[in-house]
Amino acid sequence: MRCPTIPGSGSPAAATLFGIRLPKSSIYLHGGHGFDVGPVVQGHKVIVMEVNRRQFLAATSAGLLSCACTRSLDAGTSGRLDLLLSAHAGRWPEREGAGANHYPMAAEVLEAFGYEEEIDDAWIEGASLYGSLSPESSVMDSGDARLGDYGGFNLWLERFRRELAERPWQKVIKTWAPTLAPGISAATFHGVIRTGHAVRALALQRTPARLEELAAGLAFWAARYVELPSGGGIADFSELEHPWLNQAEDVPFHDVMARMTERPLVSVIPIEGDPRIALDAVVREGAIAFLEMLVAERHRIWNLHTVTGPAAVEWLFPHVDRRSAERLVSFARQATLATLASFGEPYQSRAHERKDLEDWPTYIERAVASRSVHGIKLIDALVRFDRDDDPIWRSVAAQWFEWV
Repeated sequence: MRCPTIPGSGSPAAATLFGIRLPKSSIYLHGGHGFDVGPVVQGHKVIVMEVNRRQFLAATSAGLLSCACTRSLDAGTSGRLDLLLSAHAGRWPEREGAGANHYPMAAEVLEAFGYEEEIDDAWIEGASLYGSLSPESSVMDSGDARLGDYGGFNLWLERFRRELAERPWQKVIKTWAPTLAPGISAATFHGVIRTGHAVRALALQRTPARLEELAAGLAFWAARYVELPSGGGIADFSELEHPWLNQAEDVPFHDVMARMTERPLVSVIPIEGDPRIALDAVVREGAIAFLEMLVAERHRIWNLHTVTGPAAVEWLFPHVDRRSAERLVSFARQATLATLASFGEPYQSRAHERKDLEDWPTYIERAVASRSVHGIKLIDALVRFDRDDDPIWRSVAAQWFEWV
């Protein structure tokens, strides 16, 4: 996957993505997964318009910035994000009664959308809500780190800091992503999600703050690592059983994984074919299910992660081999299904799909204005995976905003 460039004024035409005009260039979906600049490819829709930088980033969104290179589209894009990441460095990734720290992840999306100035002081100061790690952690033996030991988060953080100082961050991802894959559900997907956002930020620009954020994401994933029990033969969205169907009361963040690991819910099934296509199918099915859970008002926050959780895996693809990508998707599929089995209910696929929908820039602007960290991350995932104008993606967005 190549990073896109914005061509000069030589081209007589302009193209659009999601209805946004791209200046004097043709842009098309490359292989259905990335973006490339060049002639229009048969089978892909191209419309003519003009845009500024913010509109370009909003239109191409996260997909544009998930490429494997490290290059900044704008020399000034790192300031506010790096300031926030620096403020949140060296802190626990969760707090009692409130769950995972979403500020670094949501702030990264704002930069990706071209709204870095919306990373406000309140989010930066929000770091104070999360406890500081003990200064003694820097002299502890990180070799004592154990998977699934949240109390050893500081040990994992030191371990990944050291590894990222010794070799390229891409190599660290190549080593650790397949190792941590069976625990992809850890902390309700937040380990892999935070790791994924850090990877995208580094793909745009390599800075010390972004490397520290990647260390924190990987440490969170490792410290909260837990493998879901595999069994029951269930491996399809249409076959799910819901053991807690009659328990609709809210479930606190720190009780989510206890439910998901209480019994075997879903089997791990090796994927067949292109892992990118397989991941697209998981995220699409997750979105279809989440739309119905939104309408049913069924554990909406936990079911939201049937979209944002597996969607984060995409950012790791450029840095792992095919076998590792298949492994990541297999466990992401199991975790997505297990989440829906634990917190969902039976539903009719696409029963509440809509026809009268806004364009993506409108939903992006609404997400930014909402200041909802979950909403911002959700819209980011939906935009990235809308590669075929399937109305399900914007239907989820529309239903989300009706709720919030």
